[in-house]
Amino acid sequence: MKFFIVVVFAMSQADLADGGRDLYVFTEPTYTTQQECEQDILDPEVYPGLVAKLISEYPQPKPIDAVVCVDETTLEQSLQGSQSI
Repeated sequence: MKFFIVVVFAMSQADLADGGRDLYVFTEPTYTTQQECEQDILDPEVYPGLVAKLISEYPQPKPIDAVVCVDETTLEQSLQGSQSI
C-alpha cells in the first residue's frame, strides 16, 4: 500500500460555506509504510523541500492545520467525500 504526505489547511470561510477543506497531497515521494512516511514528516532535514513545494503551489501563505500520512485508500475516499482525513 502507498502512503502520502498530506497537508490539511485550516478551515476558511469558503470551506465553512461549502463543507469542504483544502488539502495538498505530495505525490512524490510515496512510502510503503506509515512509519516511513511519519519519519519523513518529523525529520527537520525534509522540511525545506516540503515548504518549498508548498510555496511554489501557494504563493500566498495559508494556515496549516495538520501534516499527516494517509494511505491511498483513505485518500481516495476522502477526495470522493466519503471519509475525512
